[in-house]
Amino acid sequence: MSDFVFFTPLRESERIMDNPEKMTLPERAAGIFKKIFEIILFLRKNPAFNYIMLALLSVGVGILSLLLGATVFGIPMFKSYFASFTVVALNILPPMLLVFLLYFISGQPWIAFTFPSFVTLIISMIHFFKVQIRGDPLVVTDYMTIFEAGGIIESYSLIMNWKIYLATAAFICGTVFSILMLKYKLKKKPVRIVGSVAVALVSVLLYAFVYTDNDLYERTSGDTNTVDWTPNRNYIAKGFIYPFLHGIDDALADMRGYYPDWYDEQEAKRETALWRDADIPEDKKVNIIVIMLEAYADLSRFGVLDFTEDVYGPLHRLQAETVSGTLVNNIFAGATIDTERLFLTGNTQLTTFTSPTNSYVHYLKSQGYHTEGLHANDEWFYDRRPVNRHLGFDRYYFLDDFEDGSRSDSFFFPKMLELYRSRNKTVPYFAYHLSYQNHGAYESDWTQAPFVIAQGDMSDESYNILNNYLSGVFDTTERIERLIETLSSDPDPVVTLIFGDHMPWLGNMSTVYREVGINIDMSSEEGFYNYYSTPYIIYANDAAKQVLGNDFKGDGGSFSPGFLMGELFSLCSWQGDGYMQALRALQARIDVINTPTRLFRENGVLTMDLSPAGEEAFQRLRMMELYRLNNFRH
Repeated sequence: MSDFVFFTPLRESERIMDNPEKMTLPERAAGIFKKIFEIILFLRKNPAFNYIMLALLSVGVGILSLLLGATVFGIPMFKSYFASFTVVALNILPPMLLVFLLYFISGQPWIAFTFPSFVTLIISMIHFFKVQIRGDPLVVTDYMTIFEAGGIIESYSLIMNWKIYLATAAFICGTVFSILMLKYKLKKKPVRIVGSVAVALVSVLLYAFVYTDNDLYERTSGDTNTVDWTPNRNYIAKGFIYPFLHGIDDALADMRGYYPDWYDEQEAKRETALWRDADIPEDKKVNIIVIMLEAYADLSRFGVLDFTEDVYGPLHRLQAETVSGTLVNNIFAGATIDTERLFLTGNTQLTTFTSPTNSYVHYLKSQGYHTEGLHANDEWFYDRRPVNRHLGFDRYYFLDDFEDGSRSDSFFFPKMLELYRSRNKTVPYFAYHLSYQNHGAYESDWTQAPFVIAQGDMSDESYNILNNYLSGVFDTTERIERLIETLSSDPDPVVTLIFGDHMPWLGNMSTVYREVGINIDMSSEEGFYNYYSTPYIIYANDAAKQVLGNDFKGDGGSFSPGFLMGELFSLCSWQGDGYMQALRALQARIDVINTPTRLFRENGVLTMDLSPAGEEAFQRLRMMELYRLNNFRH
């Protein structure tokens, strides 16, 4: 009966098409469409047709992923992919293999298409938006911040352009097509088992021998204009799915408990034993207050903005009277925990902290310090409550702990001072505080107050974003100066370290930077430093200067966040634990370790390729770092 239903209309359409001279153009088009539709209806239970259509649909998903993967580089980058068969194939194969794996597992064509396509397009869209907001691509290790990103994404203005609409519409159409037009169900278990095993085996072999091949990765690119100085563009020039999968090995290397091939635990243990912990002399124990400021940067250093008020006057006055310098961070506009946790541990790479972990906080506790801190945000953000406990804090406070809590500096600075004054004065005190004020995004529709004069090609939106950012920074900078004035009269010795975590987000794809002429193009050394650098100052009151015998003035230099606690300890004439001593020795040769670009600064020169001696020194330190991560001592 079903065959009769299929073939009767087919004959009718053939009869009409046999007399084309009697048909209008719309009738001819309708007839052709009807015939194609009826052929599909006839073939939808044909196994070969189902296999072919699933393959074509998955190719379409792969191409859509490439379109999204091109992000802000647009159609020129998308077209460049097709100049390289390898780029296209390695981006299309994963969704195709996933579709067929699910087809053999479930036996249902619509399931096989829908779920792999949804996952592929969703992560491609996240990549698209991440580049739009932060300027860097989605990588595997972003899983550590995915929930936090979801909590703040609504603060940003996402550009829902035609690529997003096209991908969404295509997914919906593909899903409807797979439900209505693909009806061949795989019922034979032997076929499904053999097919599943075969696809899984091919996938494993491809990953092991192709997707992890570093030589292939380095020489594969759609855009032939990429250069070593542009890591983000190098990533994007390979599509999205391919570089994303290639990064899994790096992600595994960053995960706690995973050891790279060159790691030798016995050698790491011997190297660690060479460096002995040193105690802090009792007569040199001073109170320490550390403040990391959200998105705090000195935009006056670029010399391109005309200010209506001296926004950074208090900072510059403090820099002249303290030890000051520059941090070269790994992050831009977000992912605060990278700077934060590298500072607290001395690690060269961010990792996870799911159990008690060796850190400078634990070391200070072992020296008799009470350790605490305050973050003007929620405890769940970046999972700080348990992580800070694992890092050694006796007590850490969040907004949840105060009825009058606020994310503004009007709450943050007084509360820090209150915690310091209410401390147990019979033991030395260490506090690490983190602000929230100045966190992006910044309002683009109106301006609180004009701190800069509009210039050049600055749009109204960029003018508003910049002034609203500077409004918060102006308030923060004045509060820093007032805090230092208060501590200066404290009879107890206290050293204060203040630094920024990353440069601020200033519009999608950092439009403000471009419009005012701040170079953040990492194809140049200047752009690299502009993109990643934030200020730090280290202040000691008179009581601390007397105890430590140091005037705490001068140029502290620039280096990566992992070296900052060591700089503080050196100014206090403390040697620190064994790991800090080893890190300080490495710093004499290599003082910048930038993980996203894989750039180092060795003997003052930025490079991707360390000298043999530099590579050996860095590898020894990394072995100690991994051993320290997995062998808790305190």
